[in-house]
Amino acid sequence: MNYQQSIDAVARRLYRFNRRDVAEIMEVLVEVWREELLRPEGNVHIRGLGNLYVQRQQIEASGLAKQLMEQAGQPSGVVIRSYFHFRPTRTLKRDLAARIRLGEYIE
Repeated sequence: MNYQQSIDAVARRLYRFNRRDVAEIMEVLVEVWREELLRPEGNVHIRGLGNLYVQRQQIEASGLAKQLMEQAGQPSGVVIRSYFHFRPTRTLKRDLAARIRLGEYIE
């Protein structure tokens, strides 16, 4: 499901809001979540789905990577890696497992 499909689905369920209103709400929601994920230790919990978070790790550069960093004027030799995670809720995992068992989740 892409962004526009999401807007259409929400607008159909919340008939009081038109697509433009739903799109504006979605834009604000994404902006708020984005700001939270950019913060250190930022975490977005979506009830019924799970948690979104970014884990950052400092790695000491070595070899060619360190040489390239020094040539670029970054003498510290430290690289910061970002890992993007989604951790589903138990309920979502359970529901997905049930659909797989019933054969409903086949691509």
